[in-house]
Amino acid sequence: MQTQIESGIILTVLPIFLCSKGGFMVNNTQLTPSQKIRAIRKVVHCSQYELAIALGRTKTKISRVENGKSDYSEEEIVTAKKFLGAEKAPFTSNELMVFKRHLYKWRDLIKNKLTDEARKHQNDLIVITKMPFEPDLNTLYRMFEIRLVLTERKVALAEEMLLSEAPSIKEATEENQYHFNHNMGSLYFFKWDFKTALQYYLKARDFEEHVLEKDVSLKVNIATCYSMLGKYTLAIGITEEIYDSLDFNKTAINRVLVDNMLATNYINVGQVGRAKRMLKKCLTDALGIGSKIPIGMALHNYGCACRKSGEYQKAIDYFNQANEHYVIGDRFYIENMYWKIYCLIELKEVAKAKVLLSEIKPLIEGSEHDSLNFESLSHLLTINDDASLEFIEKKTIPYLIEKYEYFRALYYCELLENKFIKRGKGYKRRLLDLTAIIRKIVCEITFGEEMIFDEENSDKHHIDSNDEY
Repeated sequence: MQTQIESGIILTVLPIFLCSKGGFMVNNTQLTPSQKIRAIRKVVHCSQYELAIALGRTKTKISRVENGKSDYSEEEIVTAKKFLGAEKAPFTSNELMVFKRHLYKWRDLIKNKLTDEARKHQNDLIVITKMPFEPDLNTLYRMFEIRLVLTERKVALAEEMLLSEAPSIKEATEENQYHFNHNMGSLYFFKWDFKTALQYYLKARDFEEHVLEKDVSLKVNIATCYSMLGKYTLAIGITEEIYDSLDFNKTAINRVLVDNMLATNYINVGQVGRAKRMLKKCLTDALGIGSKIPIGMALHNYGCACRKSGEYQKAIDYFNQANEHYVIGDRFYIENMYWKIYCLIELKEVAKAKVLLSEIKPLIEGSEHDSLNFESLSHLLTINDDASLEFIEKKTIPYLIEKYEYFRALYYCELLENKFIKRGKGYKRRLLDLTAIIRKIVCEITFGEEMIFDEENSDKHHIDSNDEY
């Protein structure tokens, strides 16, 4: 059995089915307790002689049992399990069902990010790795272990573990295929590859009915991927389903995060009034929690709602409040400053906008996304110049569409549309091309597509997309 040691924790990396034909134990839960003891003995590399001494029996007695000519007594089975370090190993059908439920309780600790408690709880469950005759439970154990590793942000280790599972996962139960695809989705989610993540999450959804206990986080993550890919209407539909889910953890922090995501998508599709009503309650809940990021997110999104409705000064006030809860230079702060400068430009406060653009420049060095966004803002200050119009037309809009920033791309399209109309006949061809782009963007926002094909990663900052649910 291969293992990897990380932070003092030994983590199972490769499957441990070591015996029977072909090198793997056949899934056979009908084995007798004596046969199960034999399998465990081999996994832990215990000799017949060592087991005989522990049981106060002869090696011949152990050999007779393992050849099917005799059986251990109940007392000997208890002693053997304890000696082999498998005292808590489930043997009966009832014990196996109870053990499976304990696995799901472990999953709940992981889902709620109680990683220290989950690691302690793991000590009671790792015994399953000594039972090669229970491959389904072994795989389920590893699926939850991988989810724990992902929650601990050990992405490289999680990827290695998932790659080791991939060759045999198609032969696994539908339940384990669900958890494998869910984990793969989360792996790419943490890599900010939302397109690939969505593909795996949708595959997981196909197996959802086979899961012992459904996990609402799948819908949350699908909705987040849709949001990050500019499929705002699809995201709204999935998010609204979440509130009706019986297994949705309605604690304040979860509610605030989901409310923020839904409100953001309402803003993106133009339902500003609805977004404001939701964000008003969201802000109250966030303040009740007292955690900086949820408060900052609610304030930022309220500012975006005001910006969308043309209340630019009010939006700036909210952005200023949001910055009090962000660390200068982090991704929340950068995104917040983008929209603050945008509002200053709309209010024609050019001097203030220029100062902030100058201050933000050192903070975004090395980021293609942020550099292009803020350079685009600087061109708004000289929007009547041909060079600025061309930059927005040839660089800003194509880049934003490529990154699924449809709501931002649409703003620049509409800005150019107004400029081209004012400039008259000489811009008719460019105006027609721009109209076609606007139509395509609106179609993507309104309808979207369930099946997403490979393109480059998205990079947005509205939603805390680095924090998978």
